[in-house]
Amino acid sequence: MKTKHLILLTATLAITSCNRLDVTGMFFSSGTHTEDRVAQWLEWNDQHPATVINGAPDQYNIYVCSDIHLEGNTDRISQFLQHEYADPSGLFSIVNGDLANESGPRPFRQLDSLLRLPSATDTCFVTIGNHDIYFDCQQYFQQYFHTSTYTVTVQTVSGAKDLFVFLDSGNATHGQRQLQWLRQLLQQRDQYRHVVVSTHTCLFRTSYNYSTTPAANLPEEEYYQLLDLMSDHNVSLFLMGHFHHKEEHTLGGVPYVMTDNLNEQKDQPSYLVVTCANKVSYHYEEI
Repeated sequence: MKTKHLILLTATLAITSCNRLDVTGMFFSSGTHTEDRVAQWLEWNDQHPATVINGAPDQYNIYVCSDIHLEGNTDRISQFLQHEYADPSGLFSIVNGDLANESGPRPFRQLDSLLRLPSATDTCFVTIGNHDIYFDCQQYFQQYFHTSTYTVTVQTVSGAKDLFVFLDSGNATHGQRQLQWLRQLLQQRDQYRHVVVSTHTCLFRTSYNYSTTPAANLPEEEYYQLLDLMSDHNVSLFLMGHFHHKEEHTLGGVPYVMTDNLNEQKDQPSYLVVTCANKVSYHYEEI
C-alpha cells in the first residue's frame, strides 16, 4: 500500500509544472550532505565573529516562524516581520527552515530584500530546511545567509546572557560534527541565563505526512542523544518546524515546541512569540 502511495505521489509531483518542485532532489539531494555542509558553515564562522546583541532589556520577545515556502508572494512573511518590528519588546525574529518552495534564487533574494528594507528595524536569523536543499537551493541559502550552524548571544542591561543556537537538520540529521560542536558549546551552559536551540526538523513522529517523508525524522540513536543533551544541560527551549502544525512536548524538563507553517496557502497560519525574562515562556499568534 505504501509503495502504491509513493508511486502515486511521484507521478503527481512529476506532472506539477514549472520550477516549484525538483522531484529527483526530494530523494537525492543535489547539495552537499550534512557533514560536508556543516564543515562549510563552521569554516565561515571561523572567519566571521558570532553575533552579540548588547543592551537588550531584561525581558524581551523573539518572533519565530518556519516553513514559509516562498514562491512569489511575500505577504505573510512581511506581516510576520512587521509584527515583530511593531513590538516595543521585540528583539529579533527567526525563520526556522524551508524558506523555498521552488528552485532558483528568488525565495532567498526575496527574504534578503525584506530584511534590508528601511522598515527592517531588527535582525532576522534563519536555519536551512529540507526544501532549501532538495530543490537545488543550498547554494542560494549559502549565498544570502552564509551559515546554518551558529550562535547568537544576547546581553541584557542587567548583565544576564542568553544563548541562541541554530542548527542544520536539512537532511534529517545533525551529523556527528555538528553534534560534537553542540556538546562543546553546552559545556559553557553555566555562563547563560537561558539557552534556546532552534532546528528545522521535528524530533517527534506524531503524525504521518507524505510531503515530509524524505526528511521526516532524525535517526533514533541521534534522537535519544539530543534529548539527553538538552536535558543534561537544562536547555530552556527547543524550537522546531517541518510538520506544518503546532505541537508542544516537555521531556526531561525541556519544552519542545513546533511552529506552524507560515506559507500563503495555509488557511489560518500562526507564528510563535517567545518571551525571555527570568523564565522563558511562549504563545502562538495567528495572522
